[in-house]
Amino acid sequence: MNMLFKILIALAGMYLFLIVILFLFQGQMLFLPERDFFRTLQSMGLEAEDVWAETKDGKQIHGWYFNKENSDKVVVLSHGNAGNISGRIEIAEMLLDLGVSVLMYDYRGYGKSEGRPSEKGLQKDIESVIEYLTESKGYRENQIILYGRSLGGAVSAFGASKYDVAGLVLDSAFKDVKTMASDIYPIVPTFLVRYHFSTINYLSSLESTPVLILHSRDDEIVGFHHGEELYDAAQEPKTFVPLRGGHNDLFFTSNNTIKRSWQEFLEQLDNDGNSEGF
Repeated sequence: MNMLFKILIALAGMYLFLIVILFLFQGQMLFLPERDFFRTLQSMGLEAEDVWAETKDGKQIHGWYFNKENSDKVVVLSHGNAGNISGRIEIAEMLLDLGVSVLMYDYRGYGKSEGRPSEKGLQKDIESVIEYLTESKGYRENQIILYGRSLGGAVSAFGASKYDVAGLVLDSAFKDVKTMASDIYPIVPTFLVRYHFSTINYLSSLESTPVLILHSRDDEIVGFHHGEELYDAAQEPKTFVPLRGGHNDLFFTSNNTIKRSWQEFLEQLDNDGNSEGF
C-alpha cells in the first residue's frame, strides 16, 4: 500500500507538471511563426506587390498583393499557425488561375510583419488588411472574400463578422481552441485554455454571408467533426465539401476538388451579385 501510494503521488506530480507546462506555454504551442521566407515569388514564376497595412495598435503588417486584371474581387488569405506566406504561394497561383486578385498576408510576428502574435493581435491584423483594401486599393467590402486555413479560419470568420464581405471560405478550420485542446489533450481541463479563436461563434453570427467549408475526412490534426459542426452552425447560403488528405497536404491530394469548389463558389457569388445589381 505504501508503494502504491508513492506511485499515485508520483503520477499526480507528473500530471500537475504537465498541466503547468501546457498552461504556461500555450502561446508557444499555438503560434509557430517563421521569419525567413523559404521560397521566393520569382522561384514560382509569379509577381506581386509588397504591401503594408498599419494596425490600430501601430504594427506594420506585410503582405503580397497579386492583381488580376479585369477582376472585381479579391481573396484575402489568412494562413495557419505555422510558417509564413512563402509556404502558401500555390494557393495564390490557383486563385489567380480562377480569375480573382489575391492578398496574402502574415500575422504579426510572422514573416516581415512586426510585433508578437496574440489572439487580439491577429484580429487587429485582419482588420488592418481589409481596411487597406478598401482605403488604398478601392475595393468595396462586398468585393472581398475572406479565406482562412486552420487557425486562419477563426481569423477570417472574425473578419466576416465585422465587415460586410462577399463570402467566407473555411479550409480545415477548427470549431474553437478549447475543443481542439480537448481533442488533443483529453486529460487537460479546458478551463485552463486561455485562447478562444471561436470560429463557430463568429460563423453563427453571420446572417447572409455565403460560406464554403472545406474539410478532409483524413485530417489528423483538426478532426472532420470540426468541419461538420461549423457547417451546422452556418446559415444559408452554405456549402460543405469533404476532401481527402492530411491536414498539411490536402491542397495537393484534393487539388482538383478544391479548385472546382472554389470555381463554383465564385460563380455563385457572381450570380448573386448580378441579381442584386452589384
